[in-house]
Amino acid sequence: MQLLVLRLDYRSSTTIESLQRQLRQPNSKLALQLPHIPLLAYQNTSPFQLKATFEPIAKQAAVPSFHASDIGFSKEGARFYLQVQPEETLNELHSSLKLAGHEFSAASPGNPWQPRIPLIGQVPAPFWGPLFARLALEFSSLEGIGAALECWTVIGHRTSIEWSIFLDS
Repeated sequence: MQLLVLRLDYRSSTTIESLQRQLRQPNSKLALQLPHIPLLAYQNTSPFQLKATFEPIAKQAAVPSFHASDIGFSKEGARFYLQVQPEETLNELHSSLKLAGHEFSAASPGNPWQPRIPLIGQVPAPFWGPLFARLALEFSSLEGIGAALECWTVIGHRTSIEWSIFLDS
């Protein structure tokens, strides 16, 4: 699966990485994901075709900004995330990319986009409450901007970065 993500600016990435380290279980063997906002997912699509399609949009797009102030949890995958309230520029970027990529095989067609910043997944059930409480104490809100559009290939729990397009700020 190819995942199109928005990588975040240095300041907000540092804050998210700090939260991820605090939430991580000491015996976990899963690597932490780089701070990002997932935009679109595709199945059986060449990363180079995606780059050719999305690079012109990324080069012309205004730098998207975001605000996150809510903590979220999903039982599917036992994951914690930050719920993002996107600014207009982030919504416009997502819409432009979705429209340009309509010819590719979407991994989850029909599901509405919910912008969020993943923090940690695969959390054992006994830790859900304590970790949520800890996160609520540590996190207040976060403002930031997008720094780059990236394509990741995800196979199982392994992720590799195929390409990056830095956004002009």
